[in-house]
Amino acid sequence: MTLQRHVFAFTREGIEIRTLYRRRFFETYTSLKRWHDVERQAWQRSRAETRTLTGRRRTNVERLTDRLNAPVQGTGADGLKLALTLLWERRGECLSAVPVLVCHDEVVVECDADRAPDVETWVEKAMIEGMDTVLDGTGETRVPVDVEARIARSWGDEGER
Repeated sequence: MTLQRHVFAFTREGIEIRTLYRRRFFETYTSLKRWHDVERQAWQRSRAETRTLTGRRRTNVERLTDRLNAPVQGTGADGLKLALTLLWERRGECLSAVPVLVCHDEVVVECDADRAPDVETWVEKAMIEGMDTVLDGTGETRVPVDVEARIARSWGDEGER
């Protein structure tokens, strides 16, 4: 975001546009609006604890934005941890594959070049199953899980899609 955009955001017109986008967003996603309202009320009653879909707690939540963000980011982390567990349990399927880095929602795996397509499939499957277990364990509406994997010589390369 450039400095111009920051300045624009604090003008009267910028605030009006931001308010309009926010209203339209919550008109479109009414369930999310209801959840935000419930969480805001809980936060106002000084409930300083929140949980991920797997039940993992975060305590001492002081800001509303943290209360809204922690269950979402934490649930994503829970799914990633389950995916890493699956990779470990299934390591015999791709003997040359070694996870070397986990960053936010990415897993970087080193392997022999000739095994890269197999390793890509192995990682995708584990990531989908890990997140699927978390999201669909609620018994509510099924949430599709999609993974974008790529083969590259380094983490910074664009690689194949």
